[in-house]
Amino acid sequence: MRISRAARASAIVLGLGLIIASPITTVSAKLATDSSSPAALTRSVAPSGTVTDLLPDLRMAPLYGIGLVKAPNGHIRLRFGTIGWNVGAGPLEADGVKVDPTDRYMVVRQRVFESDGSSRTRRTAAVMVYDVGQHHNHYHVVQFMSVQLYTAGQPGGDVYGLRKIGYCLVDARKMSHPPAAVPPSPVYLSCGDLQSTSVTMGLDVGWGDDYPPMWEHQWIDVTGIPKGKYRICATVDPLGQFLESNETNNQRWTDVRIDTSTMTVTILDTSAEACGPNVPPAPPAVTSMSH
Repeated sequence: MRISRAARASAIVLGLGLIIASPITTVSAKLATDSSSPAALTRSVAPSGTVTDLLPDLRMAPLYGIGLVKAPNGHIRLRFGTIGWNVGAGPLEADGVKVDPTDRYMVVRQRVFESDGSSRTRRTAAVMVYDVGQHHNHYHVVQFMSVQLYTAGQPGGDVYGLRKIGYCLVDARKMSHPPAAVPPSPVYLSCGDLQSTSVTMGLDVGWGDDYPPMWEHQWIDVTGIPKGKYRICATVDPLGQFLESNETNNQRWTDVRIDTSTMTVTILDTSAEACGPNVPPAPPAVTSMSH
């Protein structure tokens, strides 16, 4: 990622070295000359004519590996695996750069690929942070995904759990039925290290990043919740920080029955539809009858 001096001067720098700026667009050089972008080597150039954005489209895969586990402190955790797919026409590419080389934060620009083989970048409110621990020691996009647990059918009711998950965006898993533009091999493979001053990560078309249920942060504390039916609402890019071709299909709900006394979870249903504590469940389908 490259930020001009003028762009840096126009940004507001906070105490932690983070930039907050309004979204603007700049035009980059041709991909053929942009060696900083892994996707530059895999994009094909469309015939001359109207130039269009090849935008990503993020969607939640069904949660997997859902189950209850007792933590060392005696608390009960609801664990789950998450995958965020890119089913759009172009990659989701996040370019991070340090403002202060001594901190562990990076500001993020999104690279948008064009149909003529060029690209442009846009400022985002996203932040990358260096994380340590199990399966980490690299940079993550903060709050790339959120998972909530609440009682279905009670908008505005109690939220029993909320996990805000940071993601190192890499092409970890290929879709079984990907879009036509999917590259045959993963393109985004790294999220930097402690010495990195800039990082490029992303999800190419037809690929997703997979966080298994036993990894850190893949759980919600359900200690003491009553036995009953609950809804898990998973959202990719919950803050809307990245530009997509469709901003309305980033959620998936999963209805489960939880009984912590028997340490059992039963999956009842799931659907890629809008969800959240303040989103009423969709009414049941009405079947017309002829007389």
